[in-house]
Amino acid sequence: MENLTNKKINEIRNLMKKSQIDFFILPLSDYHNSEYPCDYFKALKFISGFTGSNGTLLISQKESFLWTDGRYFSQCKKELKGSEIKLMKMAVTGYPSLLEFIEKNISINQILGFDGRLFSYDTYSKISKISKKNTFKIKNNIDFIDEIWKDRPTLPKEKAYILEEIYTGISFSKKLELVRESMKKNNTTVYILSSLEDIAWLFNLRGNDIKYNPFILSYSVITLDKVLLFVDISKIDAKVENYLNKNLVEIFDYFEIYNYIKKIPIDESILIDYQNTNSFIIEGINKNIKVINKENPTILLKAIKNEIEINNTIKAHIKDGVALTKFMYWLKNIKDEKISELDIVEKIEEFRKKDNSYLGNNFSTIAAFGKNSPMMHYLPSENSYSNIEKGNFLLVDTGGHYLFGSTDTTRTFAIGEVTQEMKKHYTYVLKSLISLSKAKFPEGTLCGNLDAIARNIIWDLTLDYRCATGHGVGYVGSVHEGPNILRGTSQVPIKKSMITTVEPGIYLENQYGIRLENEILTKEFCKNEYGTFLNFETITFVPFDFEAIDLDYLTRDEIEWLNSFNSHIFKTLRPFLEEKEVFWLENFTKKI
Repeated sequence: MENLTNKKINEIRNLMKKSQIDFFILPLSDYHNSEYPCDYFKALKFISGFTGSNGTLLISQKESFLWTDGRYFSQCKKELKGSEIKLMKMAVTGYPSLLEFIEKNISINQILGFDGRLFSYDTYSKISKISKKNTFKIKNNIDFIDEIWKDRPTLPKEKAYILEEIYTGISFSKKLELVRESMKKNNTTVYILSSLEDIAWLFNLRGNDIKYNPFILSYSVITLDKVLLFVDISKIDAKVENYLNKNLVEIFDYFEIYNYIKKIPIDESILIDYQNTNSFIIEGINKNIKVINKENPTILLKAIKNEIEINNTIKAHIKDGVALTKFMYWLKNIKDEKISELDIVEKIEEFRKKDNSYLGNNFSTIAAFGKNSPMMHYLPSENSYSNIEKGNFLLVDTGGHYLFGSTDTTRTFAIGEVTQEMKKHYTYVLKSLISLSKAKFPEGTLCGNLDAIARNIIWDLTLDYRCATGHGVGYVGSVHEGPNILRGTSQVPIKKSMITTVEPGIYLENQYGIRLENEILTKEFCKNEYGTFLNFETITFVPFDFEAIDLDYLTRDEIEWLNSFNSHIFKTLRPFLEEKEVFWLENFTKKI
């Protein structure tokens, strides 16, 4: 019986032959370079079966390849099994990058095809440069997906809604002033914005076009005296329309952006982010117009939270801490009842829904038991899940959107007795988290340096983890928000009032995975003759599993940090818990 994935690939190859295409690239992306595209754009999953959030498929007339990062290597082995697709491990020695592969394998007079709307202009430019060097051709208007995906979902039609100023802290008009200040500093008169999370932040609008990401498929063009929003007009109800009219926002159809940019006068100067704008938009701009390629100013503006956002986010974490602590009480008090990973996902959602400010999950809850837990972004499904049994770890990574903000928390639980080695590894992950959480550092310290503070603890075991140590978290926005990404290569300085995750881990394939994750707020610690020093305040209110900790591996300072953390959790959550839960939590967070 022919593998279904191979059958779909062969259908694409037949279309490639008809169009004289030698190579076809399909990224997991939408027209906005979003991390989590809506179902309409999940063609990569439809063809390959790969369910991760980062992947690019390349199909030639003879072979096919899928590039993804270290979070998904184990997952890919499982999901690509039986297909012809070869896994290409990103950032691993011996595996060429997509661009290196293109440069080596596509040659004179061959044709590379793809949908240019699915590629940032930055990536498109790099491919174009290689094509000129190797003298092969590019067709960037190729979309075979509609022809083979007969029941393809339609673009979403969910209504937009206003996130009121009592939650956002700053009005749209004030944010617009900040954006225009940045435009003037860059000597530009037009700003083209495609990033959905930045549009949501700027306009104080949210929607439900993407599951787990409260965004609206849209574009915006901002001049020094006008604001244009390109969106499916059916999503704009009377209340939102009135809000936009009041703020002098002109509304146009979503796809009209491509016609509009062609009409921008040549005496204008445009600010645009090549990394976050698709190639069709930039290719549509008149070549005589001055274009400034610079990171969207909204990225840094939204990463530095205002006082109301910070206070509201802490409220959201308390609410989420209550839900997850109730879940932990339930999990730790199960007797002989048989439960599965799916039950874990359902139970967390059940506890969250008890709060009337809860909007929904921040991402698909990861509930991974035993051999599933080393797969960093494993998701149980009705067709594939494990039952929870004694003697191994259960890893739960979950986040919620509340009107007050968004959360992202990971805890790993010992189910029954686990081995001493497992406890040692758990404790080292905890040590890593504590090491960064209690760090003090001079203002201007780079995210890459902070990554090393946490990772150094895991390196002591000659182990490592194939992901960043942490990332920014959006305010009722994207769960992964830049620019504060704690990755070794990052040259971005961490700044006061940024909210970042710290989530080190140890992952042993086919054995177990451990990840612990808190959110931390950057604060000013002191000023002296050496300058301003910063530190972190932990704003997550969920206890660690003391049954998985081996105290022999903790220093006195680390134990003091843990005791302070536990005491703060107990005092904060106690008023919101039932008496039996309070009694359990008091014991679970007792001083050690």
